[in-house]
Amino acid sequence: VVAFLSVASKSAAFAVVMRVMYTAFGDADLMQDWSGLFAILAAVTMTLGNTLALSQSNIKRLLGYSTIAQAGYILVGLASVPANQVGASAVGAGPQGAMYYLAGYAFTNLAVFFAIIAITSRTNDDSIEGLNGLLKRSPLLAGLLVFGILSLLGMPPTVGFMAKVVVFGAAVNANLTWLAVVGVINTVIAAYYYLRVIRAIVFEDPANESTFGADKPLLAATAIAAVGAGVFGIAPFLLLDLADKALTIVPALS
Repeated sequence: VVAFLSVASKSAAFAVVMRVMYTAFGDADLMQDWSGLFAILAAVTMTLGNTLALSQSNIKRLLGYSTIAQAGYILVGLASVPANQVGASAVGAGPQGAMYYLAGYAFTNLAVFFAIIAITSRTNDDSIEGLNGLLKRSPLLAGLLVFGILSLLGMPPTVGFMAKVVVFGAAVNANLTWLAVVGVINTVIAAYYYLRVIRAIVFEDPANESTFGADKPLLAATAIAAVGAGVFGIAPFLLLDLADKALTIVPALS
């Protein structure tokens, strides 16, 4: 349920917001007004989410605050209205980047949440310390989880890296360079708590030496999500083309 809410509800909400803002409020002057408001909201959201995640010792709470920060990054794309284009045809790097980020984030977040579900169901420990030495206890799950976390952080060649490149680049092109700088600073802040989790998984010694695996359906779901996070990072055009088509076929509201 948590994995579903962290992805599906966010995607649906952003789809509705984009449809309303770019269609119903697609006037050039109005776009500049709500673009500024969403830019401020993006900066506050990503900063709040990352700051609150810093002090978390529970992996699920950490991912919850990380989800808030990720929403802030997506808002960067929403705020980056394309220059010289208005209305339903206003397709540019900003809205296209937001759509790409949403799709890529779905694969990344599901991979991480599925891996955490598989691990905590075996260890009955939601703490970050409970992940100590996971690489020795369950190498496959550890590898999938680390890959997903690296995508959340925005490390190449994952989809998380390409998504940040697209939305931050769109912000610069929309004369929102300050917002792109805030996004980069927040990425550095996020690196602290993401790398703390990876350190526990890879470098710390486990309190319990026993090994374990995951149920095959859950392991398969985790692997599929992780593969998607990798493939769409190496070949971003696959999702970017779909995003472009989705944005161009939306009819104007009568």
